[in-house]
Amino acid sequence: MRELIQAAAVAAMLVLGGAPADAKPLRYTASAPLLTMDPHATNDFVTQMVVTQIYEALVRLDIDLNLTPGLALSWEPTGERVWRFKLRPDVKFHDGSALTPADVVFSVERARAGRFWSVFAGPIEKIDVVDATTLDVTTKAPDPLLPRKMSKILIMNEAWSKKHGAEKAHDLAATGGEFHAQRNASGTGPYALKEHGTTRTVLARHAGWWGQNSGNVTEAVFTQIAAAPTRVAALLSGEIDLVTDLPLQDIDRVRAAAGMKVLQAPQLMIVQFEMDGTREDANAMWDKQGNPLPKNPFKDVRVRRAVAHAIDANLIVQRVMRGHATPAGIAAIPGVNGYQKDLDVRWPFDQARAKALLAEAGYPQGFRVQLNCPSDRYVNSEAICRAAAAQLAQVGIDVQLNLQPWAAFVPPLTRIESSFHFIGSGPTGQDTQDTLHGTMMTRQGENGFFNWARWTNPGFDAAVSRLVREFDPAKRNEFYREALMIARDEVHAVYLHSQMITWGARAGIDARVRQDAQVMLDLVKID
Repeated sequence: MRELIQAAAVAAMLVLGGAPADAKPLRYTASAPLLTMDPHATNDFVTQMVVTQIYEALVRLDIDLNLTPGLALSWEPTGERVWRFKLRPDVKFHDGSALTPADVVFSVERARAGRFWSVFAGPIEKIDVVDATTLDVTTKAPDPLLPRKMSKILIMNEAWSKKHGAEKAHDLAATGGEFHAQRNASGTGPYALKEHGTTRTVLARHAGWWGQNSGNVTEAVFTQIAAAPTRVAALLSGEIDLVTDLPLQDIDRVRAAAGMKVLQAPQLMIVQFEMDGTREDANAMWDKQGNPLPKNPFKDVRVRRAVAHAIDANLIVQRVMRGHATPAGIAAIPGVNGYQKDLDVRWPFDQARAKALLAEAGYPQGFRVQLNCPSDRYVNSEAICRAAAAQLAQVGIDVQLNLQPWAAFVPPLTRIESSFHFIGSGPTGQDTQDTLHGTMMTRQGENGFFNWARWTNPGFDAAVSRLVREFDPAKRNEFYREALMIARDEVHAVYLHSQMITWGARAGIDARVRQDAQVMLDLVKID
């Protein structure tokens, strides 16, 4: 209890000491919960939206996702596999202790051992401390995107972590007990953690932040509100200042309401249906009489192509998404490095072709399958899954829809227990390599960690293996094209669309929507 009282007192001083004269509180919400305060325990958008206000990386992303100095003032390659980072001097953690090179080494090792960040930290072979402000990062192979990867690895306080038994990242799949870093934090960012509960998290402006906090948010209160009507009602009543996932059906209503506005930007994410094309046995799949299938239909590319032909993504964009999305034909997003416009062509909606492919694969009557779908994570996810299920039924694939809240959807996904699911995927920065390497390569080591469907293709793996080591832009483009074509033609997934990030806000909220969906509190101004 004494620790809690002291922490509250420190947070209060942070607010008073760092607040400008016109400081204001910001009350914002989303449908999904914050899963943890541990920066290396998960990589979901909503949790990271808050955690990255508390913890920082060596490299910072600006509002346009360009690389700018963060905890490192500069970085440069000093050899084929070595990048040198110069640390910013005199940076303090929220508990008052100084940032040291040892904290960076500790954090990278902690992230590398964690389940969700090895794709970024795994390529690092070692980190050498040159002096009090200099680090040399050696990668296992030449890595042209290392600075962008370092923008994702958040730096923790080594001494604080060891004091509280948080040397390792919290395992979200574990049950029972409390983990200190799950509900507590000590970062270097513009906001410090004041309170974290099941549905409510409070951040306080940090007076000792090294950066220039150009916003005037004194305190940020995040509240999860799962029900869409309740979120909108809270905004319109003045209870909430900002809704970060405004339902599409309420856009016009909020835009027309007095004192309200709608903010939008295309999100760096594609939503898609993934199928397990590797597992031999059928997992949650049956024949039309309800008997378990003897083998996995999705292992046959003809079945995966049949699913692609059966789903009318354009109709889903028009009807379900109300035009607030862009259809996707490849695993790359316009405006992101590696995107290939001429390849971005969807499989045509063709029910007759889908039925023919199923018959060729040995399923003339179709089959039944469970589709796992998060009910509260993506825009209109439940409606999208229901629409796709209806379309698949037209070609003989009967879908048993398993709708789950995000917190329940994630654990079996990460245990690789799902053979058919709806999920979002995208680059963490502005390079398609992140998606190809992190979510599509064969799961092995740091490769393909987010490949929940276990899709695998040797030709694809070879192309991406060459890409991640190549610095020359022309050669990189060849490898992007090769990998994207293989993934499209072999139906790595049924790509649907890139959704818009849609915020509803009070008119007095001055903020820009960043394409990775993060609310940058230090840039928010409130009238």
